[in-house]
Amino acid sequence: MKKFFKTILFLGGAAAAAHYGMKAYKKVNGTVKLSKSLPEFLSNVYGEFPKMDISRAMNYLKIKIGFSQEILDKHDDIENTVREYIDDFYPEVAKCSVEIDIHVKGEEEGEAIDESEAEVAPEEEDKA
Repeated sequence: MKKFFKTILFLGGAAAAAHYGMKAYKKVNGTVKLSKSLPEFLSNVYGEFPKMDISRAMNYLKIKIGFSQEILDKHDDIENTVREYIDDFYPEVAKCSVEIDIHVKGEEEGEAIDESEAEVAPEEEDKA
């Protein structure tokens, strides 16, 4: 009788592990497919290929999308478009918490260049 319960317990544990493993695989696989298809979709809708960064935690997905200032000025519904796309084509990804950050394409690089120029400028003044 003990052997029967051990077998049932082992099979139940294996089934639970397989179930949660499959759910995790679907979420990760959906995120990978989303990272490949979302830029193409946004390029077709808005006419410009966006700069994208997708990061994923357990039940949290953060999507950073960079467009030029002209596209951001023309279209104020980019976040809604992305949410609808995820809901329609990737429902397993939509189940987790999705944060979408829309910003200007060259904004982060511009700040880093300004800081490096600020460091170089005082040295040039000392030499003169």
